[in-house]
Amino acid sequence: MRIPLVIIGAGALGREVHDVVEAINTTAPRDTGFEFLGFIDHEHPDPDLLKDRRTTVLGDDAVLQTLPKNTQYVVAINDGAARRRVDKAATILGLGPATLVHPRASLGAHRIAIGPGSVVCANVVLTTNITLGRHVFLNVACVIGHDGVVGDYVSVNPGAMVSGNVTLGSGVLIGAGASVIQGITIGEGSLVGIGAVVTRDVPEHVTVFGVPAKIIGARR
Repeated sequence: MRIPLVIIGAGALGREVHDVVEAINTTAPRDTGFEFLGFIDHEHPDPDLLKDRRTTVLGDDAVLQTLPKNTQYVVAINDGAARRRVDKAATILGLGPATLVHPRASLGAHRIAIGPGSVVCANVVLTTNITLGRHVFLNVACVIGHDGVVGDYVSVNPGAMVSGNVTLGSGVLIGAGASVIQGITIGEGSLVGIGAVVTRDVPEHVTVFGVPAKIIGARR
């Protein structure tokens, strides 16, 4: 029996999440996987882009109150703090988060723990002994090395390379193509810029950029 599912956020990230849902349904046994009900969004995304997918926006957050209680949700918002707020609201309504792993993701055979609401896109590599928190978003072709700990509401953008024994605090955002060397800790709420190379620990709530990465400002 397919599980009813909505994606909260109908922008570009939402469409990427929908790609993962479609890939899961393509490879899942008959009558399993997800029954995609539509997107939830208070904005007005391009209807042609959704029409191509034969889906639509069901409405704003108020629609969540009308969904069957067995409906699951994924939050397709790149900002970790916003993802946390939406997750809290959906949880209060009694809805449960889905966990989506693209069939072309590469997951090691030993001790890979993926938290509820997390999305693992195509060509992501998770090696061994890795823990992902709640509502983590791992975008296309990023790598998380051995013994990694990824906190709640973290986003790792396409092509980023996170080496072994790295800890990413809650709400961290790793930019596309960035690299984090082994053994680093990145504090809660911090942002690593596109293409940055992180060679030392990063404190909480800052933005770092460059090679090697340096603090360029606060992030709240």
